[in-house]
Amino acid sequence: MRYTLTIILTIGLCFLAQSIALNASGGRTLKSESNFFSSLGRIQAGAYANQKIIVLGSSITGRLPDSAQGFDQLSNMGCDGGNAIDALRAVDRGILPSAPWIFVEANTLFLSLANHPTEISNSFETAWFQVGMKYPLLSAYARPSAFLYSKLLAKKTGSFDLEDSKQGFGFEIFPNPVDSNEVYEVTKKEAELVSETAAIIQRLQDHGSKVVIVWLPPARSTPNPPEWILSLARSSGAYWWDLAQNIPQKKVRLTDKIHMDATSAARTTSELLHAIQFLESVE
Repeated sequence: MRYTLTIILTIGLCFLAQSIALNASGGRTLKSESNFFSSLGRIQAGAYANQKIIVLGSSITGRLPDSAQGFDQLSNMGCDGGNAIDALRAVDRGILPSAPWIFVEANTLFLSLANHPTEISNSFETAWFQVGMKYPLLSAYARPSAFLYSKLLAKKTGSFDLEDSKQGFGFEIFPNPVDSNEVYEVTKKEAELVSETAAIIQRLQDHGSKVVIVWLPPARSTPNPPEWILSLARSSGAYWWDLAQNIPQKKVRLTDKIHMDATSAARTTSELLHAIQFLESVE
């Protein structure tokens, strides 16, 4: 009996320390020991927060600060090594919660053309993932190693000034519907993915969500976006926003060739929030 009580007390103290550390981190950690656990934790945290706005995408999205870092009403549910379509499918099936506004990162949608299920998407229906969405202390973002790796990520990406970042990049170009008169050339595989994804987005919109397909920084090497993505925006009735191509590139700083530093990511989050304010004002 004494041995059992000692174990229970030890576990209780561990959970207490874990809870204190998690609260001190703003409610979630930002990085774990692998992309897999980082992504699971980020998505679990986004689902638990149940915010007005969710952002689905890859590790590009994953760098964006959200409600845990002072940007109220927004949850970052980016998936390292994945893309938004995996999460869209899970939302459509009721595995992940929907939201009044959904941003879909366009940069990495092409990854779904390979039609290979990712390790993350296979994990969405597991009991462990579902438990982690409901109970933060049992989630991937509360793993003890995540607190250490979050500090290492912060050293790499730097910090940002919240009030300064809330000004965004300072330009006035917002999402719009795609021109319905344009003719887009798409391959057979692209057309199949457009058909599936457009149907998902339409169902989500029928249930009250509004979707914005957005190209996040960094900008493309070509000025025009892939035609199949424009076809997707038109077919689904979603808004299209070529955000990265409209931001002066000298204003965006990267830690590598793909991912934004903390300040640029924070300003991008601000632009997303400004876009929602604009769209709500004109509807």
